[in-house]
Amino acid sequence: MLLEAYSPLGTGKIFDVPEMQALAEKYGRSIAQICIRWSLDRGYLPLPKSVTPSRIEENLKVFDFELEEADVQLIAGLKGCVGLSGDPDTMLF
Repeated sequence: MLLEAYSPLGTGKIFDVPEMQALAEKYGRSIAQICIRWSLDRGYLPLPKSVTPSRIEENLKVFDFELEEADVQLIAGLKGCVGLSGDPDTMLF
């Protein structure tokens, strides 16, 4: 079974997270690339949405670097910095 990482960029709120900004600088990548790489490292299928050709191309450039395990865990431990949270069966979309 392959899990889909729906909204892997946290509906854009992830771009304001200082820890993600620091990781992007550390790896010389965009925050979107860090998020996509993290999803892949965790075994998720990330499906970022974009209509901008340059961002679509950037989103594909995630296979030539790896995140350190400590950074994977740091991202996994972030709380309250992505879009909706809660039980999807009871949320009003």
